[in-house]
Amino acid sequence: MVRYGSGTANSFSAEQGYSEHQLGTTVDFTTKSLSGKLGGFDKTAEYKWLTENAHKFGFTLSYPPNNSYYTFEPWHWRFVGGDLARYLYNRNLHFYDMAQRDIDEYLIDIFEE
Repeated sequence: MVRYGSGTANSFSAEQGYSEHQLGTTVDFTTKSLSGKLGGFDKTAEYKWLTENAHKFGFTLSYPPNNSYYTFEPWHWRFVGGDLARYLYNRNLHFYDMAQRDIDEYLIDIFEE
């Protein structure tokens, strides 16, 4: 199992060429109560709200707790379009739980929304 973000050099951010931010579909959230920091975001009311509502706006949490790809990043949310976000939410799945072929069927539609 490869776990990006767990080494010393890349424990805070992905290495060049591996960040979802390069896609232009990902955002990191923080709150005023955290003074703009990312740590502790999973303990905020804003995180709770996102986990219950982000799918309604086409967003999904990229790296949930105990995922196989990267360290847990509660602040890191990716736009995948309404249909895929709802599909994932309703089945208690995450983006990287799906096969790329299945993801592609949904992603093609976000450019038509």
